[in-house]
Amino acid sequence: MHLLHRKQKEKRAASSLKEPGRTFVVVTTAALPWRTGTSINPMLRAAQLSAEPSRSVLLMVPWVSAEQQPLIYPEGLTFSSHAEQAEYILQEARKRTGLPCNFSVKFYAGKYYSSFGSIFPVEDIVKLVPREARDVAILEEPEHLCWFQHSSRWSRAFKHVVGILHTNYLAYIRSDAPSGTGFLNTAAVYRVNRWVCRIHCHKNVKLSDAVQSLPHQVTCNVHGVAAAFLDIGRAKAAKPPPGQHRFTKGAYFIGKAVWGKGYRELINMGAEYNQVRADPLVLDVIGSGEDLAAIQAAAGQKGLDWRWLGAKDHAEPAMHDYQVFLNPSTSDVVATTTAEALAMGKWAVVPDIACNAFFKQFRNCLLYSDAGGFVSAVDKALLNEPAPMSDEELNKLSWAAATQRLLEVGSMAEGDWPSAAETRYTAALWRMYRSIVGFTALREALGMTSPNDTDEPALDSEDLDEENEEDYEQQQQQQQQAHAAAEAAAGAKRARDNSEAARAARAAAAQKELEEAKQLAGDEADSWDEDFQYRDL
Repeated sequence: MHLLHRKQKEKRAASSLKEPGRTFVVVTTAALPWRTGTSINPMLRAAQLSAEPSRSVLLMVPWVSAEQQPLIYPEGLTFSSHAEQAEYILQEARKRTGLPCNFSVKFYAGKYYSSFGSIFPVEDIVKLVPREARDVAILEEPEHLCWFQHSSRWSRAFKHVVGILHTNYLAYIRSDAPSGTGFLNTAAVYRVNRWVCRIHCHKNVKLSDAVQSLPHQVTCNVHGVAAAFLDIGRAKAAKPPPGQHRFTKGAYFIGKAVWGKGYRELINMGAEYNQVRADPLVLDVIGSGEDLAAIQAAAGQKGLDWRWLGAKDHAEPAMHDYQVFLNPSTSDVVATTTAEALAMGKWAVVPDIACNAFFKQFRNCLLYSDAGGFVSAVDKALLNEPAPMSDEELNKLSWAAATQRLLEVGSMAEGDWPSAAETRYTAALWRMYRSIVGFTALREALGMTSPNDTDEPALDSEDLDEENEEDYEQQQQQQQQAHAAAEAAAGAKRARDNSEAARAARAAAAQKELEEAKQLAGDEADSWDEDFQYRDL
């Protein structure tokens, strides 16, 4: 049936994420023991969501091959089975939260690309979720998850889909970090991010306004810090014995030793400080990574005699006594390390930019807007003890409070659902996009083909009404079986050529449908123009 001649569906009712008994599927782009924000924060989110007994929670993470695990996991720590790594993740979650962590862990096939420093899915994750569990999907980094998604549409498969934007990819591309991604065009990625977030998500939650403009967006920090940091903050709030201080060390910076984590800004600000103060800035730098040698060399050229202490866990005892955390990074969305430092009762000296807006409410956050402000803030922090953290401040940094914020801002009121006109437009956009990223030659060149062909759509599900989706899945299975038989008969090349021709035709048709949908929408279509424009943010 032609897209623009479908019957308009009835208006959708409100959907509250606070409603008891809902099923949550949390999908992310990394898994422990890779210690990165997109492995840790979604795990902690799943743990907190599962603390409500009426909820069912599934955490979906990538499984990478035995050959690739040593590239991203700590030395000597690899897994031979899904069950083994799932148990590791659950143990880490219980240790970090003190909660029962009654959530399940399921894996999808992923592949690590060193040029991007990221894992991408190489199969259709939607098809791994049973139909009865397709209620609420929380897509951690929806743009990252869906850049190459061309088989299933999340917002069609699930009743309610919320995307959570973790990363300022435009800043990474501009600074060519991680190395090898400089060929990506910032304007193109800006558009593509808008397309996939519109196509797959009913609501997009930006942790801060450091993230680009997106359809159906709301800005709210829905991340918390692990309970261990809050416990440290409570302990540091206690009055010390007479003659002693709550903190005995000075300033530090912690972060993976790659340029994109703020090291350029740190070195520049350190040099500015030394130019105007007789006593140079004494700083301990904690972190390891592929750019460490280059970072140390750049610091040396600026005359910065800092101590380089290697990688440490931010919560380990050696970190408790530092009084001042410096984080001059301008590429963060919301820095987990800043939140952790504040939770431990330290001063946090950060630039007054969008990524730090959430931290303005805390007494121990010192903001600066230029080099002079940085110098003044550092002096104040080094000469004065921070205020003890109050229970109210600690609660705002907790995962319990962060989860409540997510349940509130992620819910859909009756008027939040897309109009019939926008639904037509989005479906046409999906048809166009899936036709582009579904080209077999492109996917093979990028190594994005699925190990079991689950990423290959047999027909366009957007041509079907929702009540016919079960028939659609049966047709898919039948066509996949027929396709396998054709391959066995050495007809794979001809079938692929025919498929590519069909995709090209669908892409052209979808572009025409996009224009028709915009014409039928009238003035409402003006709000969609940014999908095909780029504002240099």
